[in-house]
Amino acid sequence: MAMMTGDQYRESLKDGRVTFIEGERCDDPSTHPLLKTAVDVAAGIYDKLYKPDPDAYSPIFWIPQSKEEMQQRQEALRGAADMTSGTTSVSVMAIAMAAPELAKANPVYRERIYNYIDYCRKNDLRLAETVTDAKGNRKLRPTQQHDPDQYLHVVDRTPDGVYVRGCKMHISAASIEHELVIFPTKSMRPGEEAYAFGGAVPVNAPGVTIINTTYAPHDEDKRHYPVSSRRNTPEGFVVFDDVFVPNERIWLDGETEYAGTLASALGLWERTAGGAMQPREAEDRLVGLAALMAEANGVANEPHIQDKLATLMIFATMCRAGHEAAWANATTNEDGNLIPSTIFISATKYYQHELEDRMVDILHDIAGTMVTNAPTMADFEHPDLRPGLEKLLETPGFTAEERLKLYHYIRDTTADALGGWSSVTGKQAGGGQFAQRMVTARNYDMERAKAIARRTVGIGQEALATGKEGA
Repeated sequence: MAMMTGDQYRESLKDGRVTFIEGERCDDPSTHPLLKTAVDVAAGIYDKLYKPDPDAYSPIFWIPQSKEEMQQRQEALRGAADMTSGTTSVSVMAIAMAAPELAKANPVYRERIYNYIDYCRKNDLRLAETVTDAKGNRKLRPTQQHDPDQYLHVVDRTPDGVYVRGCKMHISAASIEHELVIFPTKSMRPGEEAYAFGGAVPVNAPGVTIINTTYAPHDEDKRHYPVSSRRNTPEGFVVFDDVFVPNERIWLDGETEYAGTLASALGLWERTAGGAMQPREAEDRLVGLAALMAEANGVANEPHIQDKLATLMIFATMCRAGHEAAWANATTNEDGNLIPSTIFISATKYYQHELEDRMVDILHDIAGTMVTNAPTMADFEHPDLRPGLEKLLETPGFTAEERLKLYHYIRDTTADALGGWSSVTGKQAGGGQFAQRMVTARNYDMERAKAIARRTVGIGQEALATGKEGA
């Protein structure tokens, strides 16, 4: 086996997979107008990473065991980030992180995980993380739902494997990847053994149907959607209708006490993928856009604008600091695989998304309502309209066309197609804000904090033992 080129990747998607979009069956995602862009981006990454050596494999499958190896991995993947490579990386890192703990439930699980990673590595496959169940009434446990299929579960067994049924929702890029890696959505309890399941199946496995949504723009003038027209991803409802999973692809089967292990590992790497695994530019880009808009509007030197820009700069700096701290405090699991600090990852993600809407508000305040009201580029190019628009929109240092490009970029990324998708999915990836608070609280050393307070105040046995009193 060897690495795939972009064209080979496109051909690999014509495998009989059952995928729908906007009410129609799509047999070839590489040619569908709403899926083609995502496929083309993924194909470009394949070409960028491709090496003809038959023993070569993609750095997406590197599992670093030191900070230096992680830096090498990031450097090898610089400029090669798309949703398919991101979900593949998260899936691989998560199951590798969980492998030693799952081996306590059944030693064969660890072997199966690494065999599966090796299989995907040798065949240069892309993996989708399938985790979020339909859940039904979220106040009820899986076995209490009006329909047992609200959570994916095992429905039958054979000597060679099991059959699963259920649905995993909003699975990024599922229709343009090769494998579906199944994670339990949360910890399970005794009596919920059928729902404590982890494993993997091919996207084209019999019984798998994917129903897609996408923020890919329908408009033919791509300039109106300068980012989402070039980079977008489908989100799939992945329906499992009695899908067979062979034994060698199963690494959790009824051991309820270990369901949380897989769910937590995926959550950590989902949060990590939001920033720490790739060079962080999003927050700095936000600062840059605000600064350019302030210059274009002639208010860059106004004190209140400088104050707003300083707020954005502090936000960007603290986000970067949090992700760097996560790697500075990384640990390794029993297999030697590097794991970023859970508390720094979770706290930083919470901080980032708790304040992000406010930061976008600052950008919009500086830019003004032209973010949503600016004329289209087609209007600008109309011979009867252009002279007037050039006169009205040109400012010192910026042509009318440059200002329009700024407005359309900000609208697309913060107030329209990509902006809406990223605002919602960014907050929810790896668990919502409540989940980040819970994980942070669970990992915070509260006893150490109280001990420091006791020593400072001069109360309690620890203060007496050390002879220290309050400062």
